[in-house]
Amino acid sequence: MNDFMKGRNGADELTIVMGFAGIVIAMIGSIARIQWLSWIAIAIIVIGVLRGLSKNIDARRKENEAFVAATANVPGLGKFVASLGGGTAAASTSRAAGTSKEDFERAKRTAKKMWKGRKTTAYLKCPNCGQMLSVPKGKGKIRVTCPKCHAKMETRS
Repeated sequence: MNDFMKGRNGADELTIVMGFAGIVIAMIGSIARIQWLSWIAIAIIVIGVLRGLSKNIDARRKENEAFVAATANVPGLGKFVASLGGGTAAASTSRAAGTSKEDFERAKRTAKKMWKGRKTTAYLKCPNCGQMLSVPKGKGKIRVTCPKCHAKMETRS
């Protein structure tokens, strides 16, 4: 599935809002028994899915930026839309580059290494920068220096 989605637009703010709107309109159409409203809801959902599967990322990004700018001043909706994305340019470039698979592979390697050394090595996280540190187990209270930010901390191993 990751290979299929590589280079595609994926779910951005406009796609998510289209999905929510389609579901809400479909519910209203079925409760009120209005057939044409349900068909409109299905069309909105299908267009949202097609946007997510689109390989024309630049055009979808422009559409999404226009949507976010248009809804920014709408009370209630603007904050909701802003909370969905968290940065459209970074999200779409990371989807295009396929970094999620690379991140998964890195996490898999790290977990395998940590499992292999679980009896001889203690792993801790630097409180300043979040760097994973490995220290020998069973040495008592030790002073550790982070190689990334050079913060010093005392811990038990």
